[in-house]
Amino acid sequence: MNSKAPPPLPQPPPASSGRRDKLLIGIALIPAIFMGALILSRCFGLVRPFYVPTGAMKPAVSGGDHVAMENMTFLIRDPHRGDIVAFKSDGIALLTPSTLYIKRIAGEPGDHLKLSNGQLFINDKLVILSNASGRIVYDAPPHAEQFSLNTNATIPDGCYFLLGDNATNSLDSRFWGSIPRNNIVGRIVFCYWPAQRVGRVK
Repeated sequence: MNSKAPPPLPQPPPASSGRRDKLLIGIALIPAIFMGALILSRCFGLVRPFYVPTGAMKPAVSGGDHVAMENMTFLIRDPHRGDIVAFKSDGIALLTPSTLYIKRIAGEPGDHLKLSNGQLFINDKLVILSNASGRIVYDAPPHAEQFSLNTNATIPDGCYFLLGDNATNSLDSRFWGSIPRNNIVGRIVFCYWPAQRVGRVK
């Protein structure tokens, strides 16, 4: 007969250690879940990624950004002033045919829009649109005097007036007028590359 005491039973790890491990696993899964949702949405045509080569929408979207466009929002509501939208160039003489561009909506159907001294007026009231750098100033591009810019216009029914945030370097509705609603295909919501630019587009 062995009179020695039995070895001690193994003790369970502290509860706090288990919670910490679960938290770390959850954090690690977030990027995978996000990418999975993005891929699934892309497969169903709800999200479309594309590359932006120019800085006409800087700083909201900079040249070289890879952004995601979603088309779900405009299934349940009309585009609003301030939305950054992707639109087709169909029927716009100054733009490359069959190409997607992005701009911010400044004028909605029926609005009387006026640009004066870098300020935006809608129906004779000052309207301030903002991005990451603060208030957007709509100064004219260099050599604008060579063009007959649309800076005082009434937006036709079913059309939208689009402007670039980087107004001095943007070919937008000041040059080619309002565009039909049917040209707008979605809303720009997220920048996923480069790494230092990852985040919501606003």
